[in-house]
Amino acid sequence: MTSIFVLACAINFTSIEESVFATNSSYSTGPYFHALISGQENHKRISRKLTELPGVNRVEILGEAEIQDQVSKVLSNLDLGMEMEEMNLNYAGLKVILDKSLQERSQNLIRDYLVRLVGSSKLTLGAVKAISKAEELKNQVFTQFKEWGITVVSIACLVIWSLISIVFSSKVQQSSYIIEKFQRRNKVGLKVMLTGMATLLSFCFAISFSLGSVNTYGALIGVALVALLSIVQLRNLQWHE
Repeated sequence: MTSIFVLACAINFTSIEESVFATNSSYSTGPYFHALISGQENHKRISRKLTELPGVNRVEILGEAEIQDQVSKVLSNLDLGMEMEEMNLNYAGLKVILDKSLQERSQNLIRDYLVRLVGSSKLTLGAVKAISKAEELKNQVFTQFKEWGITVVSIACLVIWSLISIVFSSKVQQSSYIIEKFQRRNKVGLKVMLTGMATLLSFCFAISFSLGSVNTYGALIGVALVALLSIVQLRNLQWHE
């Protein structure tokens, strides 16, 4: 199972990397503000327009729960004594994340551009918020993990896999010795190792092709490691024979 896991991860390295970081794409790198836009407007087009501006890091389209949260904050600030259930609002929400070093004047220019693009009557802007120390620390940790984390985890998995493989090969040697001695069969250990390696490679490639895109470099590295360790173990088995 460990061999299947390690080799499958190596072959599907690209897919795994994309899925891991896609779930963490919402972290803030700099100051940001929220914008509630009339549902009649094309918020995807507006998002693309904002992304093209210098100083805008990225624009995220908010989910329904986040939109309701922002509307609730606006209502509480206005102190109208109204609840969300009493209003029939059709809004799209955007989170505009700016570059970390962007000056206040440039921030205001981006907000003014958004007002002109949408129209003040169809837009509600939240205040520009700076990221907290906790968020900044989280971003640093995430960036370091994005750069080195998967590599470290991969190396750790390979080390564990190598140790397990060595233990497994010793068990194969012991079992094959008993079978050869009492059942008069030849080269049992060699056959077990060759069959196991062929089955492992075939199974992992079948899983990889069916589940995701195959990473060529990962596949070559994974196959090379499996083959190398198998050759070493085969030589050990031959020596014992």
